[in-house]
Amino acid sequence: MSEFIPVNCRNIEATEPYFAACTNRICDNTAGVTFQWRNIFQTHFAIAGDTLVTRSIFKRIGPCYSVPVGPGDVNAGFAAAERDAWEQGEELRFACVGEDQLPLLEARYGGRYLAEEKRDWFDYLYEAEAFRTYSGKKLHGQKNHVNRFYKDFPEAECREITEDMFPDCIAFLERIEAEHPEMSEVERNELKGTMDLIELACRLNQRAACLVTRLGITALSVGEIKGDTLFAHAEKADVNAAGAYPAMAQAFVNFMGTGFTYVNREDDAGDEGIRYSKLNYKPIELIPKYLVTVLA
Repeated sequence: MSEFIPVNCRNIEATEPYFAACTNRICDNTAGVTFQWRNIFQTHFAIAGDTLVTRSIFKRIGPCYSVPVGPGDVNAGFAAAERDAWEQGEELRFACVGEDQLPLLEARYGGRYLAEEKRDWFDYLYEAEAFRTYSGKKLHGQKNHVNRFYKDFPEAECREITEDMFPDCIAFLERIEAEHPEMSEVERNELKGTMDLIELACRLNQRAACLVTRLGITALSVGEIKGDTLFAHAEKADVNAAGAYPAMAQAFVNFMGTGFTYVNREDDAGDEGIRYSKLNYKPIELIPKYLVTVLA
């Protein structure tokens, strides 16, 4: 299947083994991110030479491909991207390229490419243990917020989201949307993608959990573990419940158990408010990503 087809709920499972074979900690190399954001980026994928390649449309850039992932021949994946770009009459570009993937591009194209670091795409990586306790001076603020949350909602309980809870999750996300009429179309699509991901969680090796209080569902999160890293793909909370966001972040890490060392809370998309929030959790690393344009 070397032609590119749209990502949807019927075929996304085919991508999971290829992403699982990718060992870097970049969120874009996960089935969860690919599925959640498929509508916003009009994501397509192809399988060539036992590798997976995606094509997504980035605002102000245009169509971009992923570096091929999987156990097979990456050159077959590159060839599929090259052919597709030629057929569309577009420049050959690769987006969200990790530093570990740059040598693959060098091997394929030699010096015939331009790599641009894209700060808005950088992933935020944290120590999982820090989220479990929020101990220490650096995370004192988060701990205070969580203490406030449990003081206000002593009955709060973290529960796994099961199918019978889907209607309540939809109602919760719809309430968030209704309370924020200023939301952009991208933000509204993100809410839709979050629910889509929750509904397909078990098929994509994802897990979803929520904090339930006397208000009902007060926060929720969904993500997956790959290698030594927990990827937190989505996190939504009722902003009227003080401390719900850091409480959910902590509860989700503890809910997911052990067996991982790091938490990837993904990029900030250049949003200053999101950037401030992510930096407040004191990342141990900002994972760089690149836009690579192959030169004619």
